[in-house]
Amino acid sequence: MADGLARALAAGGTISALAAVTTSLVDEARSRHGTFPTATAALGRALTGALLLAATLKRDERLSLDFRGSGPLRGILTDATPAGDVRGFVMRPATHLPPRCGKLDVGGALGAGTLCVMRVPIAGAGLYRSVVPLTTGEIGDDLAHYLATSEQVPSVVGLGVFVARDGVVVAAGGYLVQAMPGANAAVRDGLAARVRDVPAPSAMVREGLTPAAILARLLSDLEPEVIGEREVRFQCRCSTDRVARAVLAMGRTEIDDAIRRDGRIQALCEFCGVRYELDEHALRELLATQP
Repeated sequence: MADGLARALAAGGTISALAAVTTSLVDEARSRHGTFPTATAALGRALTGALLLAATLKRDERLSLDFRGSGPLRGILTDATPAGDVRGFVMRPATHLPPRCGKLDVGGALGAGTLCVMRVPIAGAGLYRSVVPLTTGEIGDDLAHYLATSEQVPSVVGLGVFVARDGVVVAAGGYLVQAMPGANAAVRDGLAARVRDVPAPSAMVREGLTPAAILARLLSDLEPEVIGEREVRFQCRCSTDRVARAVLAMGRTEIDDAIRRDGRIQALCEFCGVRYELDEHALRELLATQP
């Protein structure tokens, strides 16, 4: 099944919901970063959650989620856009813990800590930043807590990643259901209860449900109407030109030192794992562009 995201309104437009299938992009992240199963699940949940929250933003913004914890994983950083592009990495990709209650122990891997949410205007205007404590470290609970405390929007977030014995991602996905102003009190207060009767997001993806079908199951008695669908993908913004600009920012002295010492400069993009190398010829060309 292709990755994608769907948006729906229900209960007369007072409930907003998003669902995503992210199996391929999460497995691409696993392959790029060489993550072990628990780290894969943590990164996959964070990537999916970032896509869901980014889909609620204006088109000229992007979203960053920075999880920092006391556990062996140490942290996760993701970056997503409303257009459906997402990238991210974990600080310790070789993290793997024994299962807890039959599931990969993402909460134990991340531990106690904080979640920093940033909305970054693409045009460079004022930055929005909010920091909240982690509640469980399970990612979905922490995002719901952020939305309730910082955005004052009652929300239910479900995220799941199913990893096979060989480490490959078999299914990944999630949903975000929010009560809008004017929502019936019974419907609003029952958001958390209604998801207890549906399978986990990864289980629904394994069944073959599309994002729209996940929304239909979640909101079956609230007359949901799908109002939009889009593709989602692992996409990094790094490039040779960006690396060149970063190298120039080092200054002429440091570049000259690198030429004498190694004859080249290497750089690794933490978000996607791509390595860049500027050899002596490329470095001297860069220096020639400077006054």
